Amino acid sequence: MNSAPLISVKGIGHRYDGVLALDGVDLDIPAGGFVAVLGPNGAGKSTLAQIVAGALRPLKGRIELAGADVTSRAGRQGLVDAGVALIPEGRRLFGQLTVDENLMLGAYGKPRAEREARLAGVYELMPEAVRNGKDRAAATLSGGEQQMLAVGRALMAKPRAVVIDEPSLGLAPILIDRVYEVLDGLRRDGVAVVVFEQLATHAMKHADQIVVIDHGRISHRGAVDDEATVEALRMGYLGHG
Repeated sequence: MNSAPLISVKGIGHRYDGVLALDGVDLDIPAGGFVAVLGPNGAGKSTLAQIVAGALRPLKGRIELAGADVTSRAGRQGLVDAGVALIPEGRRLFGQLTVDENLMLGAYGKPRAEREARLAGVYELMPEAVRNGKDRAAATLSGGEQQMLAVGRALMAKPRAVVIDEPSLGLAPILIDRVYEVLDGLRRDGVAVVVFEQLATHAMKHADQIVVIDHGRISHRGAVDDEATVEALRMGYLGHG
């Protein structure tokens, strides 16, 4: 795994209506790495996820992609064109559009032949219910199927980094395992993966690095198997549930 950061956020500070969300956060995402950012609800995870993906411009600090300052490019479109895909909390699928249509939107603007080639590859990763329900409205899928569809839509952009916020939220353990298996496969293919989670249980099985955030600040970072990491999680509630 290349240890040079693909994405770096430095000195990040952000507020909402005067309320502090992030305070002096530094985070490096290695190319081909798997980083799990863990913290309780309200810790600043979703704000940081959007900033890492370039979907939100921070009030302080900067965002770097492959060493270049891209802070000024941050906004609603994020850094999709530069190969960074965000899967937000809640998935934000188009519920009335079909599975096929939702996936195709992930490669919007690409030649049709290229989109169809990508579509075939993405369907190979999808559970059977999604593969066999290409013409179903996305809103009719189960929560786990919708999460997989959201991952698939992100993969249609051929990203070099995937940022996913709360992938486990509301899913049964067996479905969470399936989502993480796909994410782990991406990492093996050289895609950087960053997950933002409340619970450590599944993230600990797949991540290389664990980062703990609380009250808008990083309180711990380390390799997943470091004794200090295990102790940091044991002292909180992040490994339960």
